[in-house]
Amino acid sequence: MSSLPRVSESTRERIAHEFDHLGPEVCVSEISAHLRQFNPEWLDIATRCARDAENPERSMSGFCMFYRLLIAQSSLHRPMSTHDAGDGLNPLPRVTAETRAAIVAEIAATSTEAFVNAAIMQLEVGNPELLQMAHFFASARHNYLRTMQGFALLYSALFIQSRTDRFSSH
Repeated sequence: MSSLPRVSESTRERIAHEFDHLGPEVCVSEISAHLRQFNPEWLDIATRCARDAENPERSMSGFCMFYRLLIAQSSLHRPMSTHDAGDGLNPLPRVTAETRAAIVAEIAATSTEAFVNAAIMQLEVGNPELLQMAHFFASARHNYLRTMQGFALLYSALFIQSRTDRFSSH
């Protein structure tokens, strides 16, 4: 079980319209600024995944849209802002270096393929609209598998961190 929001179709459509209306560059800039302030470890993972892609800017746009969907679903009546009062207002878990290390260890213990398959199953069961967004985005990329690996890694980071945070607060 995860405390991550389950993205709805209407949220997915609204954020796609937001990216179309404002432009991907503006959206990526705002989301990246938000991530630098509230989730720098997640931003670093996304940046590294994008850097490995054929078109890093386009890939980063997809990863930022992915994050934006989760933020939008969490905060239906609050626009994204880099001027929020504090980290406590960020509705998504702040990925830690320990969570990142746990992911690296899990991949090393199993395999990239096993890790990605498990993450895709988590997405399919817990967040099908988010998986659909990732699939559509990756389908338009030359290297579908590498793009989906990026989405799987990014989702897992948030998923694992949300579980860790929930268990540590008990």
